[in-house]
Amino acid sequence: MTVQRWNLLIAAAVYVVAAWFGVGYHGEDEFQHVILVAEHLRGHVGTESMPLDYHAQWRSMLLPMLAAGLFDVCEVLGIQDPFQLTFLLRLITTALALWTMQGLVRVIAPTLRLENRNALAVLSWFLWFVPVLQVRFTGEAWSGLLFARGLTLLLDEKPRSPWAIGAWWGLAVICRPAAAILPMSAWIWAWVMKKADAGSLLRIVVGAMTVLAAGVLIDRLAYGTFTLTLWNYFTAALSGEEAARFTALPLHQYLLFAFKYATLPVAVLLLLALGALFLLDRRHPLSWLILPFLIAHSILPIKEPRFLFPLAPLMPWLLMAAWDALCARWPKTMSRTVWMRILFPFAALNALALLVALLTPAGNGRIHLAHAINDRFGTAPVHIDQLGDWRQWIPPFYLAQGSTEVFTEKVVAAKDKPIHLIVGKESLGLDHVTNLKRIACATPPWTHRFLRWYGLEDGYDPLVLYQIESGAIGH
Repeated sequence: MTVQRWNLLIAAAVYVVAAWFGVGYHGEDEFQHVILVAEHLRGHVGTESMPLDYHAQWRSMLLPMLAAGLFDVCEVLGIQDPFQLTFLLRLITTALALWTMQGLVRVIAPTLRLENRNALAVLSWFLWFVPVLQVRFTGEAWSGLLFARGLTLLLDEKPRSPWAIGAWWGLAVICRPAAAILPMSAWIWAWVMKKADAGSLLRIVVGAMTVLAAGVLIDRLAYGTFTLTLWNYFTAALSGEEAARFTALPLHQYLLFAFKYATLPVAVLLLLALGALFLLDRRHPLSWLILPFLIAHSILPIKEPRFLFPLAPLMPWLLMAAWDALCARWPKTMSRTVWMRILFPFAALNALALLVALLTPAGNGRIHLAHAINDRFGTAPVHIDQLGDWRQWIPPFYLAQGSTEVFTEKVVAAKDKPIHLIVGKESLGLDHVTNLKRIACATPPWTHRFLRWYGLEDGYDPLVLYQIESGAIGH
């Protein structure tokens, strides 16, 4: 078996592990704008429960309809467990990611020096945040993967259908409109640097427009009325209607996000790689893709880490392209074994970060607590007192029918609630409270030290699930 096939086999196992343990979601959009809407399309959730984006018709219905279709098929097969359903969504994304990344690596590898090709394959599969982000059934993950698929066809030495390139890019824009900067930049690079003929460039546009038109039909079917969600989204963004709901952040915020969330050493490597590649090879496609994307998103007042997720498939290539450019400029210096010794700590850190990220539930782990409730109490309704803010709220989708949930500062045991649960942060010290039994922690205890380092100034205070066993509560 070749090295490439071994890499793919191990990567498949890693991605499935990430999908299995990645219970929950990193951002509210993953639930509010996909799973919740899918449940609405199936008639399980009323219109009054839909988010503002749904009522304003800002979001494409492609991913919610795919989720709703999968849920319907699973219901016929007798699969109704919400954790199994969402795991299947992550498995679908996993399959798309494996297929996309394999094709991208195959096309990119010949552009690098022979000695750097295996490193590209390893990084493409195992740069720590890549598997974790590329198993999510979200617009950010899908837009990045679909764009990467179209880019693969564009870069392939074998003649590929320009229409197919545009079709993949059109799908990427449907999944996340702000990702349109990537295909637009790639199209301009193909025109200016690759010297693509006008006919091919036109067919790319036609392919994209054809898919976008199909997206309009999907939205018409889902919303029940004709609407242009892309137009609605962009007008809301330009008018500031959407931004008004959020806090405006400074231009350099994404730099801070990178240092915080990619881990400081990896972020430094990525930023140095981007700078080196721009200085040494401005004709490189990544120089034309990443910089416009970062500049445009930095200008927008709304800034969230997830907005950078579409770039995830390109980050391993960025590291190796910069390294390859440095090797070409200073071959003797870059070939010294001392560089391998310097980079070894980064490899060790990446391996540790990958292990922690793979085995830690998504977000703050509240849906993992819901999983623990499901495992222990099954379909019995429960009552949950939340000692905290909205970030601890567990959507009803993940709880048994008839369950209730309230936010409170003081818990009083209620006899009319046979299964009375409490969710609170570990720092509250509820382990020492009489008649409270710890059921589960939101994250694996062995990861706590590493997650505290990762949280930096935010600190780290895991959520814990308790059950009131009987009688009064006291110390």
